[in-house]
Formats: sequence, structure tokens, C-alpha cells
Amino acid sequence: MGQLKQHQLPHGTFFFAPHSYEVLGNESTFSHGHEHLLKSTFSSLLDDVVDIQKEKERCARYNFNITNETHPKRRRLFLGSLLADDSMEVLRVLGTEVYNIFHTVSFIESNTTQSLTPRKWKYYDPIDIPNSLITLHQLFGPKTRVSVDYYVSALKEKFGIYGLGVEDVQREGSSHRWALNGMREDDIGIISDADEVFTRDFLRAMQICDVPQFRPNQDCLNPKVIASTMVFESSPNCLTKDRRWFHPDAILGECVENVGDALLHLPGKREYKERHGMRLEGYGGKGNYSKYAAEGMTSNNSYPLWLPSDFRNQVGGVMFSGSDGSPTGYHFHNFFMSADEVRNKYFTYGHAIHDATKKPIWDLHEDIKLAFDCAHGDREKLLPFNASLSSVLPTYYLDDEAMVKRHQLWLSIVKEEEEYWSAKNQSS
Repeated sequence: MGQLKQHQLPHGTFFFAPHSYEVLGNESTFSHGHEHLLKSTFSSLLDDVVDIQKEKERCARYNFNITNETHPKRRRLFLGSLLADDSMEVLRVLGTEVYNIFHTVSFIESNTTQSLTPRKWKYYDPIDIPNSLITLHQLFGPKTRVSVDYYVSALKEKFGIYGLGVEDVQREGSSHRWALNGMREDDIGIISDADEVFTRDFLRAMQICDVPQFRPNQDCLNPKVIASTMVFESSPNCLTKDRRWFHPDAILGECVENVGDALLHLPGKREYKERHGMRLEGYGGKGNYSKYAAEGMTSNNSYPLWLPSDFRNQVGGVMFSGSDGSPTGYHFHNFFMSADEVRNKYFTYGHAIHDATKKPIWDLHEDIKLAFDCAHGDREKLLPFNASLSSVLPTYYLDDEAMVKRHQLWLSIVKEEEEYWSAKNQSS
């Protein structure tokens, strides 16, 4: 690890590993593992040709116009996300949805949990390249540079709201990776959790449509494009009714820290060492720039650049749906492969449940209880996959075999969990 390019900050050190091109070589070595999904579901998934009429129709689906009908050009997309114990299925679902769309996919893996307890890296081995990393490098297509970079925390205690400052500073690695990979001011940065994704159709729309937030010369006050996100709880067949999540988030490169002009967009003060964590109130926190303005930093009508954590935490953007009300994002919430993985999440994440390992999963959170009810056929607040009435659905689960397989796994997790706790209660 000492041989990797490093960037040291007050809260910890980032180690930047080779990306997928550098590790795997040419395009012929890439294997998604589910090519039949890419080819049978949408034959155009692998097609980069710009069809003006189709793109105009796509833009109209979101009440946009096409940016340049005479000389159309797609904006480049850069993704940033954190990695922990996310299931490979969820990562494969994401890779299928965005196959060959992104220029860069940046994952950051930490040596601690969000509760600052030690964790073993899943995608790093000092002797050989882990199979998990080789698989991950290939999921997003040969046209995408995929990297897993590593974060060694120097934090001694949690900070920020619910202790999530730990997560906030870890996310900074993605904008550094974007800069290393040549991100420009006219590119788009997207920050998400590993179980969230914009729909493929809306990603293509952001690339080529006249989105007001992506026009040049932004003041960076309200630059976010926010997804209206369909939420699946533990199974694609457990879709929440009347609920939309509000991530991922996208911002034009000229408003992104490490990419935009820091002399034009002067930094405000933040909660950790003044330059890290959430913005302080008066310097953008809760949308309040009173101190920032009083210090003369808005004299050129410009506001601070956005750290990756700001994408998720900072007010200042617009949520977009399809013109028919369809979502522009998906959230595959708690798509773990066992009950113990569910417990581990709630035991180690930022606002941790300290006795999570001693509880049945349905007592951990109301969202898990919803998925538990779904497994028993209670759909008061849920819909089956094919009853959403949405014009878009996740590409991976349009394959009936993949959808049924995941739902059956969730049913078996619930059954085994019930049997375990029933036996435990009887013995006590």
C-alpha cells in the first residue's frame, strides 16, 4: 500500500490504486457475468450512437430540450460512492443499469466502520488482487474506469450529525479520484451510496439534454440535480408505495471541489478543521450564507465549491421526475445475503443500534419490518415489482429469473430468522 499514490488530510489518508483499465488491460478481458441481461433486455444498452430524434424524445420525457441538435455531444459522467459490506448482487444491479455510461466510477473503502470500529478491507490484499476486486472492475463495462481507493482514518472519535462526519470525510476521496482521472468543469459528478443509482434513461438525459443546472457559468448556489427515487426493501418484489427517496445527486464539474475554480468560488468554514465535514451555518449550512456574504466572499456572485458530502447533505437543488411521474432513480435498500449481514449493518453504521446483534432483524428498523411484512404477503404499504405503473424499472430485475431468485432468497432469510428466534425463545 505504501507504493500507492497518497493524499494525506487532517482526518486520514487516501491511497489511490490502479483503475480497471490499468489492471485488466483491453476490452476483450471484461466479463459482466450477466451479458444476457444486457443483450436481451435492451438491445441498445451497448449502443453509443446518438439518434437525434430518440434523444429529443428522451429529453421531452423530463420536460427538457436537447442541448445541441446540430452537433450533439454527451457530457461525461463521474460516479463516487463508498464501499463496505455491500452485496455483490447490488453492485451487479448497479453495473447493469449504468453499463458503459460512466467515464469514471470511484469507490472508497475504509479500514474502519462508520462507528470507527476496525474493519478488514474486502477489496485489498497486499499479496494478490482479490477476486472481489477483479469482479467489481468488470461490472460497469470496458468503457468505464473503475477504481477502489483506500482510506485510513486518523479520527479518534465520531463527529457531525449522528456521527456521520466519519462518512462525510471518507467521501472526499471521490473528488480527488475524479481530478486524477481528468474531470473537467463541463463534466458531471454524481455521488451515491452503493445501493442507489439514477435510472439509465435519466443518466442519458443528463448527458445530452439542456438541464438548467448543467449550463456553464453557474454561481454554485443551487447546483444539484436530485433523483426522485423508487425504493425497494430487501427484494425487487417489495416496492414501497407512495414514497420517493432523494438520492443520488448530480452537480456540474465547475461546482465540484478539486475540479472547479477555487479562486472564483471561495471556500467557507466547515465543522472539522474548518475545511472538512458539513458547512457551518452562516457559511452555507442549512442554506444560510450570512457570514460568508458579510466577509465579502459573494462579491462576484459566486458561492463555495461542493465537497462530495455536500452533494448529499447540503440544501440547494431540484428534484426531477419523469413527466409521467416515473422515478429517475432506484434505491435497493438492505439487499443483503443473510440476516447476520443485516444485523452487522445496523450495528456498525453511523447512527448504530448497539444491541443490533441481539435482536431479530424485524426489530431493527421500520424499513426491515416492511420487508418482513412483504415476505408474509402483507402489502398494505408495498407493491409487487410488476405493479408499479412506472414507465421505467431496474434493468437487472426485468429478467424474471433474477427477480424471482432475489425474492426467494429474501423469503428464505426471513424463514430462517423466524425459526432461529422461535427456537431461542423456547429454549430460554
